[in-house]
Amino acid sequence: MTTKNLKLAGISITAALAVASCAESSGDLIGLENALPDYTNVKVLNKVNIAEVGAAAYDVNYMYNAGKLNSVSTSNNSVSYSVEYSGTQISRIVKTDLQGAQPQVITSVLSYSGNVLSQITGTITDAGTVTGTFRSDLIYSGAKPTQIKTTIYLPGSTVEAGKLTSDLEYTGNNLSKWIYTAEVTAGPVIVSPIQFTANFSNYDVNMNPYRTLPLSYTIATANFDIDGAGPTGFSSNNYQTVTIQTGGASQSENMTHIYDAAGYPTKTQSASAIWNFEYQNL
Repeated sequence: MTTKNLKLAGISITAALAVASCAESSGDLIGLENALPDYTNVKVLNKVNIAEVGAAAYDVNYMYNAGKLNSVSTSNNSVSYSVEYSGTQISRIVKTDLQGAQPQVITSVLSYSGNVLSQITGTITDAGTVTGTFRSDLIYSGAKPTQIKTTIYLPGSTVEAGKLTSDLEYTGNNLSKWIYTAEVTAGPVIVSPIQFTANFSNYDVNMNPYRTLPLSYTIATANFDIDGAGPTGFSSNNYQTVTIQTGGASQSENMTHIYDAAGYPTKTQSASAIWNFEYQNL
């Protein structure tokens, strides 16, 4: 999970895409296949209640059908995801964002090389009009994804409108650094690259709730969900310290976790937010 600090970094994906519209891979994921995990008798994330300081609490609900994650929704109706499959692999994810003046829909089509997610392509639609297309290229180092680069194009052309890039570093099976860069390179307003760096440390030895979600879902949504879990679902365990750097500013937060008898976090708390987790067995 990320913290409210990422929002304080001043990066708005919706705003970046709105400005833009006006205007090779190998390996496996940390030892897990992108094919649907075997969820039989395995605890998976079902609901997260998020209460940020100064904001109304809301739920994020993860719904399953026939052992597959098939939708994600929020109780405040701010955003939702529908998840489609080809066999056991996620083939399409549709994100509907209602937080702006007009609904924005991001449709992602996932392509695989065997069981490895190799590329994501899609469209961005604002108020029913296609305002851009995109392609996400993935780079792996051994078993770990080290870069997710989403290139956005002006509608109906090959002119680049901008890029969203996550560069990822690890210590063992946990994410240690996430460098996120958003840039707008076409349109009436050209925006210099905006970047933040999140450093994660002091991990526990217990299961990360977001690691129970399909890895292909985490990859496909990472660059468009930096206010949510982002790529932190790649970590096996739960970080207890995060430091966010953007521009010349730096801010750190410590996280405390409460666990159930099986070692899954049921509550995580920082100075700026509280997360309460619920699970189900499939």
